[in-house]
Amino acid sequence: MHQNVVSPTSWPIFEALLTAEETAIELRCHLKTVQKMAREGRIPSIRRGKRYFFRLTELDDWLRSMHTQPQPTLRVN
Repeated sequence: MHQNVVSPTSWPIFEALLTAEETAIELRCHLKTVQKMAREGRIPSIRRGKRYFFRLTELDDWLRSMHTQPQPTLRVN
């Protein structure tokens, strides 16, 4: 009888989580901005207790998606 064996090369790669502080550095914005965006669900994050954590790959995808969405036009009065 054959058992299904998963080879170590097929395991998902573990991605370290960034803190809000590290994310603010990566995004070059203020820590409070990152925390507020996470609280409002405007940035991909993982909440553990009162703290938010971020995956760099998800942040990259999020930033790229912002560039593909049509930007609102500005009205000048």
